[in-house]
This record gives sequence, structure tokens and C-alpha cells, in this order.
Amino acid sequence: MLNQKEKMILNYLSQDSSLYVTSKELAQHLSCTDRTVRTYLKNLSQELEKLGEGLVIESKQGFGYRLSIKDDKLYQQFLSEHHIQNGMANADINDRHHFILNKLMFEQEGLLFEDLMDQLFVSRSTLSSDFKKIRLLLEKYKLTIESRANKGVYVSGSEQDKRHFIMDYFFSGQFMKNIHQYVRHDVLKLPINFEELTMVILDESRSQDLKLSDFVIQNLVVHIALAIKRLESGFQISAIDLDPLRYQKEILVAKNILNRIRLVTQIDFPNSEVNYIALHLISKGQNSERRQEAEVTYQLRQEILSALQRLDKETGFQFSGDFTLSEGLLTHLEVLLERLENDVHLDNPLLDEIKANYQEALALTRTMLSYLEAVPMEFLSEDEIAYVTLHIMAALERHKEEHKPNALVICATGYGSAQMLRHRIQNELSQYVNVAEMVGYYDINDEKLAGVDCIISTIDLSNLVFAIPVYKVSVFLKEDEAAYIKKELSKLTAKKSNQKKASSKGKIKDYFDDYFSKDYFAILDESDKDMVLQHLVSLLDDGRDEDYQNHMLDLIHQRSKMSTVVFDETIAVPHPIKALDKNHKIGVAILKNSLVWDESFRQIRLVFLVSSSIYGNEGLSDITRGMVNLVDLPQIKEKMKNCQDFEEFKEIFLSLDQDEQ
Repeated sequence: MLNQKEKMILNYLSQDSSLYVTSKELAQHLSCTDRTVRTYLKNLSQELEKLGEGLVIESKQGFGYRLSIKDDKLYQQFLSEHHIQNGMANADINDRHHFILNKLMFEQEGLLFEDLMDQLFVSRSTLSSDFKKIRLLLEKYKLTIESRANKGVYVSGSEQDKRHFIMDYFFSGQFMKNIHQYVRHDVLKLPINFEELTMVILDESRSQDLKLSDFVIQNLVVHIALAIKRLESGFQISAIDLDPLRYQKEILVAKNILNRIRLVTQIDFPNSEVNYIALHLISKGQNSERRQEAEVTYQLRQEILSALQRLDKETGFQFSGDFTLSEGLLTHLEVLLERLENDVHLDNPLLDEIKANYQEALALTRTMLSYLEAVPMEFLSEDEIAYVTLHIMAALERHKEEHKPNALVICATGYGSAQMLRHRIQNELSQYVNVAEMVGYYDINDEKLAGVDCIISTIDLSNLVFAIPVYKVSVFLKEDEAAYIKKELSKLTAKKSNQKKASSKGKIKDYFDDYFSKDYFAILDESDKDMVLQHLVSLLDDGRDEDYQNHMLDLIHQRSKMSTVVFDETIAVPHPIKALDKNHKIGVAILKNSLVWDESFRQIRLVFLVSSSIYGNEGLSDITRGMVNLVDLPQIKEKMKNCQDFEEFKEIFLSLDQDEQ
């Protein structure tokens, strides 16, 4: 059986099985030494060897280790046998805090650190750091975290303060945004809002000490909202039988919830609806056979995560990393399977709208459900599939919002014109981009560019090279300009969310010889920045005009003061602040020894000196795109650093076109 650290290594390597990870990086993740990591890796490799060649840890001198998964089914089986929940292994700090607080506030049981470390795949020091931040959150509500031997940690404070925290933390802001993404309020036109529904469910369930996670409550809010719509539309709800003695508490809470909603909405719910509400409450209730339920829940969660990972590979989305989606689906499918077992099916009042306007989400849902062995597709009606589609719709909206690019807007005109441009961008492009800031040309610097994915400028910046795309527009942002930027930003969003890059086959090849030449290429021993720049400037000028070279170096220095010209820890792309040459050209220096560019970048090995033309620079954006893409292609970059001549450099650079296909 694997120990906790070995499970952590397996999950860390599985995050991206195409990349090598060094033992030093793993040691930092596990809070231990390199030597200890190698021991864990040896033990883990021996366990995997028992499976044959379907799951192997590969090692490569100078690169590190990576997990080769040749059989996905075998991998999921291995995770299941070793009780590894790979969803939480990749959770970020916010998801971890959410997970911990969910257990503390809703399950109301003492938590053992060892159990949480196993579930979250983090070290004790990381978990301690998480709890420090959680304590600060709870302090504002007069709540504290206590610890007791054999009981673990738990939240101490009044029930009123706990409810106050729960409403603020779990059921406001992002939660309500998710609810609105599930079901548009303007479509339903409910006589009660989602916030009121949430408060009723929370009050009644906690008053009877019924333990519900926030995902159960979220699904229940959606269910009741759609139940109201079904009743208003005249849909009939078939009866469902529940044992009134076994589920006495859940049925009581369901009745209380519907009675309070009736007072607000004046809607008379049929008795059959009580049992539907109770069914949601039972799914995670304390009356179930806990051990058996936990095993079934575990298996279903693993199936869902596996299905979402398959969907990720096919679509380029990141569904498997969406904690809200995976937990929401788990909660929904548990209730759905319970209903199917009782041969109960629900009509969906939003089915026609989903079929008409959300075909992509509906198709993704069908695909995802087809991967789940636990869910019998042949028994699922279109209505039921449309219910599950609400979760995918919400995930797509979150994905779109999270990966929306940030733009720095550059405007040379006065305040009034700048505000006009901002207003036009907000009206035309707000769905596609966030405006980080509006600045003037001379205010561009590294601080302004930090966290920015593109530049929208009313000034021609074609003579400058940035590591991000630049879009030129007029102050009025004309319709054709807005249409072009929407198209480009869609590509940028896809790249930002790790989807496949848009192919532009042959473009780099078409322009390579216009910019690069054997005469502008050098492999240097020098490790002094000024000497390297002087050497490249001399090559571009054929060493003839000293005044030209001094002027060029001065313009390069001016550009470097505006913002960094370093693309990553090994690539620098210096260039003059304005065009100086009649013909565009790029000097290339491959450095045998690392070059200190400045205090932040001390390992530069590739220098591209770009000199744009005063007359025109067709193809420059495609060439610089190749340089930018090098940052994300470590193997090609490594080849380039070690190339021996210009012909080899050309072959490597042109391979960037093939990589984009």
C-alpha cells in the first residue's frame, strides 16, 4: 500500500504527464529532502511495476521524472485500489479552504489532521498554513477553531454566528453567481429570489441538525426553483415513496421548507414534492449506512473525475480542475441515481430553451454521461440530461470568465477621448476582455504590463516588440475593428485556457529569410550584456558606422527603460524604441555561457536583437510570435541553446510552425 507522500508524488506527476519534474521540485512540494523523494519514487515505481507497462515513472538525466499513463482505465483502477481521490490532489488553495470549511461547518465533526492530509494530498506544514488563514476568516464572526485529543479540530461559537458566516462565505458572491449561471432568473421569473430560498433551506436543515454540504444546498435551491416553474407550467409530478419512519427528520425538514416558501409565493405544493425535497436531504444525511455510502460516493466521484479528464483531452477545456463542477455533478447524480432506482423521472421546464440555445453544453453533457459506468444512459430522458447540462453550462461560464484576457489600453489623446474609447470597449468587448488600465504611451512600464495578456492601442506600436499581442484601433473603435479584436481575443482566450493554438501553417517560413541571415548570427563565449549587444549591433550594420551603432545602442537602452525585453529566464529580445533601419532584420546570439541581463534575469542564453524598418514590417508579428512560443516549448528551446550553426538554428526556428498545428 502507498503511503501519503507516495500518493502525493503520484498525483503531482499526473497533473501534466507530458512534463518532467525534478526531484528538487518534488521535495519542495512534499517538504522533505531530495534524497527522501528518491526513496519514495523508488517505492512508488516498484508498486507500479506490478501493473506491467500501463503505468510507469520515467526518469531522464538532467530533466527529472514524469508519469507515463498508457492505460487510463488501469490508472483509475490503481487510484481506486489505493483510495486516492485525484480531484483534490490538484485543488488550489481556495478549493482546499472551501473543502476544509465545508467539513467544519456542515459536517460538524472533529477533523483529524492526518485524514485531511490524506484527502488533500498536502504536507502538515501546508495544512497548518491553511488553518492559519481559516482562523483569520472565522475571527471576524467570533468563531474559533478548537482542538481536542482524539476528536480533532472543530469550530466553536454560537449557532447564530455560524449561520452568519455560512451565509456570507458559502451563499453570497460566487455561489449566487453560480446559481444564476445554472438558471437565469429572468427566464424563470420566480416569485422568490435565490437568496431567500437558500436562507430557508439553511435555517430549516440546521434547526434539525441535518448535515448538508453547500453543494447539496445549491442543488436543492435549483431543484425548488425549477419545481416552482414546473408547477406554474402545469407539469404533473409523479409520486415517490419514502419510508416515513426511517426518514422522519428529512421529511419534516422538507415540509417546513415548503411551508415557508408557500407563505412567500402563495404556491400550493403537492404532497409528492415533499418527498422529492426529502430525497435531496437524504443523499448526504446521517441516517444512511455511512460506510457503504462513502464507498459508493468515492467510486462515483472517481468516475466523474475520469470522465471530465477524458472530456478535457478531447475539448481543451479544464473541467476536471473545476471543483464546483465535479462536486456539483456528484451531488446531482447521487440524487438522480436514487430517483432512477425508484423509477421516478422529472420533467424539465427549461428543456426547450437548452435545446435551442445551449447545444454545445448539451452535447458535452451527453458525452460526459456516456463515460460514466454508474449512470445508465438508456434510462435517461432528455429532461434528465438537460438537468445535468445546467452544471456544464455553469462550468462553461466560469471557464469563460476565468480565462478572459486582461488588456492594457494605450491612448495618446485627451481625457475625453480616452473615456470614449473605454466606453466603446466596455460596450463592444466586455464579454471578451477585462480592461486592466488605460495609460499614455510614455507611462508604459513593467508594472503596468504585469498580469496583462494583450495591448489595445490607438498608437502604432509596430516598431516595438512585446511578449503579448498588440491590437491597433481608432479612438472610436469602429465596427470592423471590434469584430477583428473579438476574433483575436477568442484565440487568446483559447490559448490562455491551454486549448490548442490556432494553426498558422507556413507563416514563419514565409518571412524567415526576410528577417534572419547568417550574417546576423553568432555563437558567443562572451557573458557581458553590453559586449553582446555591441557585437549584434555591429553585425546588423556590418561594422561600418560607429555613429549608427551608438545611436542604436542608445535607442535600445531607452526601450529597455520602458518595460522588460526579457521573455523568460533564458530569452531576451532587445530592440530600439523607434525604427532606425531602412530594412528590417534580426540579429541572433546563442550564448555558450549564461548572461546576466539584470538582477532579475541571470541565465540568458538566447538574444534576439530586433531592428524594425522605417518603411514597413510585414511578417514581424509572426516572427515574434515564434519567439514568444519558445517560452512554452522547453525542448525546442533547449535544442536552440545548443545549436552549432545558422542552418541548424533555422531548422529549429521553422519547427515552431509545425508545433502549432
